[in-house]
Amino acid sequence: MENASKALIIAGAILLSILIIAIGMYIYNSSQNSIYQAADQISTQERDAFNSQWTTYEGQQPGSNVKALIGKLISNAKTNEEEATKLVQLAYKAKSSADSVGSVSSKVGEIGISDFNTARTAIESRHTYTVELRYSEQTSLIDGISIKYDKNDTLDIPEQELEGSN
Repeated sequence: MENASKALIIAGAILLSILIIAIGMYIYNSSQNSIYQAADQISTQERDAFNSQWTTYEGQQPGSNVKALIGKLISNAKTNEEEATKLVQLAYKAKSSADSVGSVSSKVGEIGISDFNTARTAIESRHTYTVELRYSEQTSLIDGISIKYDKNDTLDIPEQELEGSN
């Protein structure tokens, strides 16, 4: 009888310890989900903040606003030189002639600030331009901007080549 009662006490202690471990795991998993949701929300806010600086320029814009946009692209290229996902490509057609068509690639390691300045010089303040944005499928960040003199022009933004991608 004495052995049976000791066995029941040991079994109860084992079940109680299993229950305590299970409750601890449940609390740990719940807190991890909360942490991941908070981190996801922060990245959503960062994405929205990054995109909002470009979305104000979308659509028909006077040349002076387009020049300001290119100035922001230059600043962005300098600031985010090490973050390839935040580098924005630029394709532009400043006038209806073919000799003012160009694209600026701000790949990691070769930020073409002079190319951005060439684009800004080609844009004339007296004209109106159409600004279109392209969003990355992976990050949902804006990764390309096209500026067209004539809204019926077709203009492809070059695909961004990131470091380490094949």
